[in-house]
Amino acid sequence: MLQKTLETSLQQNSVSDNNAALAEVADQFEAIFIENLLKQARSSKLSDGLFDTDADDNFVEMFDKELANTSSKMVDIGIAEAIIRQMTISKPGDSS
Repeated sequence: MLQKTLETSLQQNSVSDNNAALAEVADQFEAIFIENLLKQARSSKLSDGLFDTDADDNFVEMFDKELANTSSKMVDIGIAEAIIRQMTISKPGDSS
């Protein structure tokens, strides 16, 4: 449900303000990238612990997702800016 609300909001925003929509998508991509980095780092452990459970795995996954979303807003790693820069480069023949 939340995902649909975000998609609808992004679609409406892209019609009214293309640059704001591009910035939002770039920020979301950066958060997904950070989340995947965290997931890969956690999966590189050699073996499971004796007391590891599925509940622990779910908690860690939720924590990583929240950490990625928060850190993408607080720490500038530059991916979002690079995406925006690449997407707004004027091409030959463009009138803008």
